[in-house]
Amino acid sequence: MSRRERDEEEITGFHAVDEALSAGERMLWLRVAAPRLRDARVRTLVERARERSIPIEVVDPRSMKGRGMPKGGLSAGVPPFRYAAWADVRATVRSAPAVLVLVLDHLEDPHNVGAILRNAEGAGADAVIVPDRRSAGVTAAVRRAAAGAASHLRIARVPNIAAALMALKDDGCWVVGLSPDERAAPYDRESYAPKCALVIGAEHRGVSHLVAQRCDGLVRIPLRGRVASLNAASAAAVVLFEIARRRAHA
Repeated sequence: MSRRERDEEEITGFHAVDEALSAGERMLWLRVAAPRLRDARVRTLVERARERSIPIEVVDPRSMKGRGMPKGGLSAGVPPFRYAAWADVRATVRSAPAVLVLVLDHLEDPHNVGAILRNAEGAGADAVIVPDRRSAGVTAAVRRAAAGAASHLRIARVPNIAAALMALKDDGCWVVGLSPDERAAPYDRESYAPKCALVIGAEHRGVSHLVAQRCDGLVRIPLRGRVASLNAASAAAVVLFEIARRRAHA
């Protein structure tokens, strides 16, 4: 791998590129297929990039064979994702009267993680915590699935999720884990505290036993149909927006 490949990632798709630009992220280059310039939104995006002196390459898709022109005909080079400092997130939690922190317990599917980040940003989450090992980090694939939401979120990596939950509890958070266990309380009956951390478990395994032990409560989503469970992103959305609804009416 060259130094350039280590120092940059390629994000693809209109929404991911547009949101990165809107968030003021450093952009190293922009590549657009000539036919995409028929779209007024893409032309506006290119003009915004030009105003920031970002190098722009307009290419003929017929000449891109073997060069990996991205689906959608739009991509940008950005530095690797910059994570928030865990200490800074904790300082925010301690000082804020109300806070919503999303904690991902070793999710590995980039598309799931991206969709969850999109849900978290839409629900107004203040921070997201992810483990630094055995988990999908904020890669280009995650950023595409998040449709740009990662550009607007504070995401911190920690070496140990269980220890991070104990730290959040010390900072005043009430920790709730999402679980399929029938003994867990229905999610709409939980009293979510103003300072709340919501834990989403890994695909197929759910919240780990050790992490569940660190939670102040476990909630489940009662299902009315025949499917056994929702995927992690859908389940996260249900509970995140219930918490958002409670916060809006507090």
